[in-house]
Amino acid sequence: MKKEELLNLEFSEENDKYRLQLYFAHDEKGIVYRATSVLSANRWNILGATIRSLENGQVEDEFLIQSSEGKVLDETELDLLKQEMLSIFSEEISIPTYLIKKNRKAIAEKGNPNAMIQIESGNSESSIKMRIKTNDREGLLCDIARIFYLECVDILSVNARTIGDIVDDTFELQAESGSALDKTILERLEKNLRNIL
Repeated sequence: MKKEELLNLEFSEENDKYRLQLYFAHDEKGIVYRATSVLSANRWNILGATIRSLENGQVEDEFLIQSSEGKVLDETELDLLKQEMLSIFSEEISIPTYLIKKNRKAIAEKGNPNAMIQIESGNSESSIKMRIKTNDREGLLCDIARIFYLECVDILSVNARTIGDIVDDTFELQAESGSALDKTILERLEKNLRNIL
């Protein structure tokens, strides 16, 4: 399969926002982390997201985005996003190197003692649902996805929404191996997440 066939992007305009749909030919590790890294690095705020795996093995990601710089999402910008995503998905460039090239730095102001992290049973015996409700900030979804990626946690689905200054995101998760997340990993995840919320 050619690199360009891995990913298809479509978008529609909704007032000053855009609904961006990404179709991946097959599931891969870190799709959410890599896709949100590119959006964040190009100054697109993610106001909502729905990620799901399709029965044919493909993955569909839908993001409601708005430019923090008043940019228009046209074919040129869409092509830029696609090329940068393809370079990351084909591992031509690592995410840390990519973010340095894009002159993106970590935001120092982090930590919300009132952040809510709630864990409950998932849709299968091997999955859990994690709901995160906290103050919104630039690059938050990307940072959350990075924590899951580094802990070898698969994101099976995401339902993310922003209401005013509050994000309310629900993730369905399981271990990369396909097994359930044990208590030790869940405790470590919660601790690491609280450091960035």
